[in-house]
Amino acid sequence: MSRRDLGDAVLLSRDGPLPGGADWTHEHADAGNTRVSRDQLVKAPLGLLWFGGAGHQGILPRHGHGPQPQVVGGRLFIEGVNSLRALDIYTGRLLWEAPLPGVGKVYDTLPHQPGANAGGSNYVSLPDGIYVAHGDCCRRLDPVTGQQVAVFHLPIPPGEKTPPIWTYLNADGPYLVGGANPRDDSPRGKRAAVASSKFLTVLDRHTGRVLWTATAGESFRHNAICLGDGRLHAIDRTSADLLSWFKRRGQKPKSKPRLVAFDLRTGREVWHTRADVFGTWLSYSSAYDVLVECGRIARDTLGDEPRGMRAYRGNGKVLWYKRDYAGPAMIHGARILRDRGGCDLLTGEPTMQTDPLTGRSIEWTWTRNYGCNTPLASEHLLTFRSGAAGFCDLDNDGGTGNFGGFRSGCTNNLIVADGVLTAPDYTRNCTCSYQNQCSLALVPMPEAEMWTFQGTRKVEGEIRRAGVNLGAPGNRKADDGTLWLEHPRVGGPSPRLTVTTTPTNPQWFRHHSSQVTGEGNWIAASGARGLRSLTLSLGDKTSPPRSYRVRLHFMEPDGLSAGQRRFAIALQGRTVLPALDISREAGGPQRTLVKEFHDIRVLRDLTIKLTPDPSCSSPLTILCGVEVIAEGW
Repeated sequence: MSRRDLGDAVLLSRDGPLPGGADWTHEHADAGNTRVSRDQLVKAPLGLLWFGGAGHQGILPRHGHGPQPQVVGGRLFIEGVNSLRALDIYTGRLLWEAPLPGVGKVYDTLPHQPGANAGGSNYVSLPDGIYVAHGDCCRRLDPVTGQQVAVFHLPIPPGEKTPPIWTYLNADGPYLVGGANPRDDSPRGKRAAVASSKFLTVLDRHTGRVLWTATAGESFRHNAICLGDGRLHAIDRTSADLLSWFKRRGQKPKSKPRLVAFDLRTGREVWHTRADVFGTWLSYSSAYDVLVECGRIARDTLGDEPRGMRAYRGNGKVLWYKRDYAGPAMIHGARILRDRGGCDLLTGEPTMQTDPLTGRSIEWTWTRNYGCNTPLASEHLLTFRSGAAGFCDLDNDGGTGNFGGFRSGCTNNLIVADGVLTAPDYTRNCTCSYQNQCSLALVPMPEAEMWTFQGTRKVEGEIRRAGVNLGAPGNRKADDGTLWLEHPRVGGPSPRLTVTTTPTNPQWFRHHSSQVTGEGNWIAASGARGLRSLTLSLGDKTSPPRSYRVRLHFMEPDGLSAGQRRFAIALQGRTVLPALDISREAGGPQRTLVKEFHDIRVLRDLTIKLTPDPSCSSPLTILCGVEVIAEGW
């Protein structure tokens, strides 16, 4: 941190990245296709940093599935139809827009197409240069100004007379990887497949000097090219768009799919295998030297994306194979985040978790509502479209939530990098009726409300720990491990607790938690007026009696002062509070109050009865939340 005195003002400035932040440099986060940001700063709950700024004018249309935005050094880069644009992620300010005529032509279409879902990105963002595939050349732009600083070309393929079109880009360390296909200039020719390249060339990314070129037996799948630990891994397998070109000419692929590893510096083949190579996707973990093969199943992608997942050591030795797993494989430390679940990177065994309700070991899963983009991850979050812009709280196993009010793009534009979740508007031509259509950014904000859902599953066994949050708009897992479930259910599918109230529909109320003072304000911000009884089932007919610690949460919501509302509370038929006056004990309205009781014996059901004091001006009882914790657990 540096300081400058400016007369009556002081200028404080910080140079360099935020400690704990990390860049998103490639379509799939990095050169290894991990699809996981290493940013450790962004975690839920999140609040608004800025909104507005540059709109979607000139940005690629949603169904064309253009490349994802990338973030380096606090700048976000997003592709347009004829340009590349840079935004300041901390302010939303447009920094520059570099004209690149036709750069986004392949994605500039209104009908659904795979686009970058299958073909990967045509640009890579590094701290000292933005590399953009632009026709038959690669342009290197200055990240600060957008000015062109170099132009590179690929070698002319055998039998060709002109430089080929760049169809793929990757970069790692001093190396730039370019993909190309032979040209097809016939009137109906579409030889240049968007999802694969016939040739891969490695160049010095600073000088453009060609180091070596590899030629595929069929074609190198773009999503199955990844770099790491001095190796280039690739799957040589005909892509569905190229296969259609073969079929029109009565031809067939001539060789079996091959997985190959090259020395990135020399091009020497390190190892290869043709044994049941099935994938269209590769991810590589440098930390564990593990390569993962799978497919990328999504709504808008090629039709040959397979199920299945296999892991290899960096030397080609197979570690494990799971036929029913679905990709893409997002490598999150020692585990893989995959379609609605996770698994161990080294063994393939499903990721397990302790059920917060029963204490049993269950398979870890995640869920989302309708979504037309592919999830991406960071240290603490998964982001995706889930109706609106959605996330999964990985940090606390807190479930799936929505930011609300805006949708993410058909291309995932919820990018976690450099301490900010940036969402540039990527919804051009969208007709979905969301309230807000603009660019925005979110940052961690502990005081912000966060509501989630966990997906429907059967709760097996007796309940050992749970919270019932009356009138809440969703669920939330507290820092102490209690999973608070809404009642009645309005926020989304979740594990069901059997809750019965009298009356069935009391007067539900809800305030924003910022209006409530005290610990657990988000629990007490909602509740029920006029409740006479609540029964919570904690076991079944086979469950033995158990003692529970019961915590009841209250808040005076109507501005009543001491003496205006009193009521008695009984647990299991025994009066535990003969005359509760919330305002008197909490110190006034809009303040939290918690009453705790130990050794409450429960066979199957916990029953709470509330009886109003008829001498008070208000005849309505108040209850906001019920928390139960098995004694000794």
